[in-house]
Amino acid sequence: MERTLVLIKPDAMSKNLAGIIIYDLSNLNLKMIGLKLIKVSDELAKKHYEEHKEKPFFKDLINHITGRLHNNEKVIAVVYEGKNAIGKIREAVGATHPDKANPSSIRGKYGKVHTITNCRETVIHASDSEKSAEKEIKLWFSKKELIE
Repeated sequence: MERTLVLIKPDAMSKNLAGIIIYDLSNLNLKMIGLKLIKVSDELAKKHYEEHKEKPFFKDLINHITGRLHNNEKVIAVVYEGKNAIGKIREAVGATHPDKANPSSIRGKYGKVHTITNCRETVIHASDSEKSAEKEIKLWFSKKELIE
């Protein structure tokens, strides 16, 4: 059984999309084993995006996930478990660039790119591999917070 982390980001929270996104993901027949509302600290954000720390967009990632770009600092973190959980979630989420995402995917329906700031509002994060899922789940959840 595979596990994966999903983050419903501040841009989705400011648009009241959390329930819709969770509903869309419920159709994947995966088991939700962890869910919580979080105010993301700079420390957590930097650890989550550690692999991008040398990239020019790192500061934008931090500002986005901490809510500074959308004046909404709430994130919903969810852990799903099931057969091919990572692949199923990634397919439902769609391409990282909202304009290139399948129109029926979560990012295709709800994401956008601001023409002035070029900020990608991707509305959701999903682990991209078993290795990253394991790392991210440990970062966002303690073992006691996961219900199996």
